[in-house]
Amino acid sequence: MKKAIIPKDDLLNLRYEVLNQLIKNDSETLEFNHFIYNSTLSPVNIDVENNEIRPLGIDLKYDSIFLQKDSVYYKNQERAVLNFKFDKSRIKINLKYITGQELQKLQEIKKSNFWIEFDKKYGDNCICRFSVPFFNKEKTICIVQNSMSCGPLDGGGKTIIYKKKNGKWVVLKTFDQWVS
Repeated sequence: MKKAIIPKDDLLNLRYEVLNQLIKNDSETLEFNHFIYNSTLSPVNIDVENNEIRPLGIDLKYDSIFLQKDSVYYKNQERAVLNFKFDKSRIKINLKYITGQELQKLQEIKKSNFWIEFDKKYGDNCICRFSVPFFNKEKTICIVQNSMSCGPLDGGGKTIIYKKKNGKWVVLKTFDQWVS
């Protein structure tokens, strides 16, 4: 039996740097005490063929930021992202967490509504979710998807491209915004 080779994630420290900054930014909002972070982060897929089945996350195409000539680098990063295991101890702010499995169990309760079950267990809180940060080859730009859901018609999300300037990740572009 062949063992799958899992590439070492050379960007792990940088991924947590971005996540810590985004969570710190969240902590400066009034609603922060009502956030529960989903510890199952969404993956990033690059140059997905139409018939390929991939986990739900960000689907990127090669462009002026993620260059096709660097495709080997991005495919290796994509594999590392698929194997990313969130480590709560690397987040600098004390947070409340929920796993994807816990959310799935609430969803599977047939005799009730997800949000009724969620509120029973977690109170009046919102679910926040990030994708795993995905970087250009120079590690100066990254893309992250984030969302927040507080009820059946109370949520939103977006995909954001960040650029590192003076040691901080600043918004370069926002797209794929949604609101319910």
